[in-house]
Amino acid sequence: MAVAAPRTDTPLVAPPDGAGPGGPRHGFTVGRVLGVAAMLAVALFWLWIFSGAPAKQNPDRLDDRRWVERAEAACATTMARIDTREAVGRRSRVQRADDIDTSSAELRALLDGLADPPPASAGDREVVERWLADWRDLLGDRDAYAAAIRTDPDARFVTTEKFNDPLDTVVEIFADVNDMPSCGPAGDVG
Repeated sequence: MAVAAPRTDTPLVAPPDGAGPGGPRHGFTVGRVLGVAAMLAVALFWLWIFSGAPAKQNPDRLDDRRWVERAEAACATTMARIDTREAVGRRSRVQRADDIDTSSAELRALLDGLADPPPASAGDREVVERWLADWRDLLGDRDAYAAAIRTDPDARFVTTEKFNDPLDTVVEIFADVNDMPSCGPAGDVG
């Protein structure tokens, strides 16, 4: 019986770790390509986010900038008068209530002036009408406070809420979004 000669095409010593037919492959594999593609996609996504590209204009931002300029000028004049009255100093509760009533009357006249003429576009008019309605509701809160401080020395100024925020904050945010800092709530109460 003849003895078979050993095969010479297979190595007699085991290949180093990872080399050979059953070990990891070097170069491009489907998993590596997908992993690199996923990491690259995440990096590009955050680069896009931080670049500000997806930022949208606030829906309350008015396009009619001439109306905004006119409103800011009118608000600044009214708020200057209110600030002058407020600067008089400590006064009795009744005098303070009278001052708030006087300021509220000036603010109502201001709002009437802002409503006519309205902004040029229908979209701007709709947004301004809602803001003016919020302002009028805030004036109702001021009236209630003025009535309360006449009789209650511990009365507090409390505003109606809208969108889970106090109404004075809602009014102020609209003014800030539209670069009308003087059109925010008057600081003579609270």
